[in-house]
Amino acid sequence: MFTMLAATLALAGADDHGGSVDALVEHALRVESASVTYTVMLNEDGTYSSDVGISGTWEVEGDELCTTRSTGETNCQPVQSGLGLGDSWQGENAAGETVTFTIVPR
Repeated sequence: MFTMLAATLALAGADDHGGSVDALVEHALRVESASVTYTVMLNEDGTYSSDVGISGTWEVEGDELCTTRSTGETNCQPVQSGLGLGDSWQGENAAGETVTFTIVPR
């Protein structure tokens, strides 16, 4: 499900999309769907992990945040500009479920 968000980012020189990338690294990301809720931590080195054992890499590609799970699944979602602590937005996971993403404290 987190495959909706992220693969490997070299933060230096990357467009941070109005502070959104910084906010995603500084804080955590809660991922909620009808079937599961978990929290993801994006790291400056381009890796991520979660409280349910999902991990992999992430990067920004153009206007999208892309992830690659350690199992090989990939996905990209648009990066919104100006995201900060407490902000939420919705997307759709690989199963077609609506997913709500919320930036929460680590």
